[in-house]
Amino acid sequence: MNKFIKHLLCLGLLGLSGSAYAQAPHVCGAGPGPNEVLAGMQPGGNGIAPTPLCYWKQQSQQGGSQQPPQPTGYWVKTWGAIAPSPKGGVLGVVVGADSEEEAERLAMADCKQKGGQSCEVHLTYHNQCAVMILGQKFINTFSNATIKEASERGLKHCQRNDTNCEVYYSACTEPRFVKY
Repeated sequence: MNKFIKHLLCLGLLGLSGSAYAQAPHVCGAGPGPNEVLAGMQPGGNGIAPTPLCYWKQQSQQGGSQQPPQPTGYWVKTWGAIAPSPKGGVLGVVVGADSEEEAERLAMADCKQKGGQSCEVHLTYHNQCAVMILGQKFINTFSNATIKEASERGLKHCQRNDTNCEVYYSACTEPRFVKY
């Protein structure tokens, strides 16, 4: 038997002799499923929505369960809002607000502070990305998991009913981690 194969066999036997082994977290969709434990959230960013991360529950060789990693905090969803003023072309926006009501209030205040006279909230969203699409005749807002998806959806809608469609504003609001 050559040395390489012997080396692999020794490593394999050493790996099996322990009662537990280290593991990396994996994406777990909408949250932990059977035999999974929530490990935290992958925050996303750059147009990517946050994703839950999980660990598989491990069984020791003695038949008991290994203690899962303990969380060090929790994730809080955040809100964003878009509030344009058609008069004067002013846009009030906010990301990272703690509630829908706060997001609406802050976006309206931002719009008015910039000189908007008829500010109106067009969109509130949480843990998502949002865009404002301008056409020759219409203003539309859209949200989705990523800026790219929201932009594609908005531009497609705009181009059916309008001309000179473009993404005027885009942003994502992401969850905030709070340590215990």
